[in-house]
Amino acid sequence: MSTVMQKRADSAATTADGVVHWTSDQLLVFDSQVRAGERYDLHAHGEDQLAWMARGSTEVDALGERWSLGGQHMMWLPAGVAHEMSFAETGRLLSLYVDPAHRPEGARWDEVHVLRHDPLAGALLAHLAESRPTLERRRRSWSLLRDLLGDAERDEVSVALPRDPRVRPIAAALIEDPADQRELEDWAASLGVSGKTVARAFLAETGVGFREWRMRVRMRTAAARLMRGESVSTVAEVVGYDTVSGFIAVFRARHGVTPAVFAARGASTPR
Repeated sequence: MSTVMQKRADSAATTADGVVHWTSDQLLVFDSQVRAGERYDLHAHGEDQLAWMARGSTEVDALGERWSLGGQHMMWLPAGVAHEMSFAETGRLLSLYVDPAHRPEGARWDEVHVLRHDPLAGALLAHLAESRPTLERRRRSWSLLRDLLGDAERDEVSVALPRDPRVRPIAAALIEDPADQRELEDWAASLGVSGKTVARAFLAETGVGFREWRMRVRMRTAAARLMRGESVSTVAEVVGYDTVSGFIAVFRARHGVTPAVFAARGASTPR
């Protein structure tokens, strides 16, 4: 067991809103009740982290990208990756910390990525957090959970944030108001730069063009609001769609399900 893990366990024992249970010498599970407005400032762990919002949602910033996560997602943060987490609502965060030597096999586990929530994986994580199973059952639970993670599909919900000062104001404005309909040339004119400059900067720093980046912001915002219980019609307006049907079509193309089904799945995750 690492010194970092021992310190984390010792501190958790004195925390009123966090509970920790051992699963093995290499594994810890934290069950934290988070409050609206709470945040975890930039930090890193000596262990890999699997984070799941069993209730509520979180915004995670790491490596220049931002993720909006709720019950539909699990996030993998490899050891040593600095990250921040913020919470706009009260919720429940389950975090598993594991020695990198015991992570699932494959190069993907060297990278930060988001997984689609598997109900059995979520149930196992909740079981480890809520119960006091025997050591043998804990080991079997982790073995099964590791296998499930290895087969889990990635969910590309990240939004890279440009650092170039010429386009950063555009990104900030669209995150604040995804419904803003101004096109690239309009933004460029308001900032006194050429449209080609803005286009090149977005592509170079985010890996996608301006319109695709804006679409990702809109879909990320939509997913977060749906998981908070807002209606489909309200969310459609918030993210800039004149018709609900148009929003539903785009959302389904991106997420594979309609907004209503997405919201229902989020509401059905364990509490």
